Amino acid sequence: MLTRSVLVAAVTVLGLASLPAFAHSDVTVKAPAISAAPHLAVIKPAPDFTLVDTNGQPVRLAQLRGRIVLLAFVFTACTTACPLIAHQMSVLQGHLTQAGLLPRRVVLLSVTVDPARDTAEALAQYSKRFAARPGWHFLRDTPEKMEPMLAGYDEWTRKLPNGEVDHPARIYLIDPLGRIREIYSLAFFDERHALIDVLAIDKERGASTPP
Repeated sequence: MLTRSVLVAAVTVLGLASLPAFAHSDVTVKAPAISAAPHLAVIKPAPDFTLVDTNGQPVRLAQLRGRIVLLAFVFTACTTACPLIAHQMSVLQGHLTQAGLLPRRVVLLSVTVDPARDTAEALAQYSKRFAARPGWHFLRDTPEKMEPMLAGYDEWTRKLPNGEVDHPARIYLIDPLGRIREIYSLAFFDERHALIDVLAIDKERGASTPP
């Protein structure tokens, strides 16, 4: 059995080997410290929601009970933080697939904060840009229907003069019982750390694995 220290080292090598040359002059991110034994307290229940994927199919958070969910907020016209988050999610997707966790035990959700411009087609193209596989869903709905969902996750938005949308760059880690266990900011989100957190929750969970 791999020890936590060996796992950290292996994930670090995998993460560094897969990083492309992204230019984010407006975003400065410091590598967070990685804990080999994370303590993930229950923060609060994750607000339920139903949105629509790029195929027009509804995705409800409550129906994902029994799986671990990583929920991120992005928009396709973003040129700074969002591509970085999507890239990190893509790297994490690869690690989870290699571990046999995606999509049976873990699901990735990327929700647009700009539904007026992010059509299903735009999100589908964005998902291809980051090589999304089954188990990683890109979600939207009408602006009116999305307002309560975004408010439930404290995801405010503000249009900027250059056409960008200012919003909190957060990623939520939700356990199989539908409880938020971690809220990562962009400055503290690291796909290696997230993988260790997911493995910790997968080890502790008492919920049955979906068929």
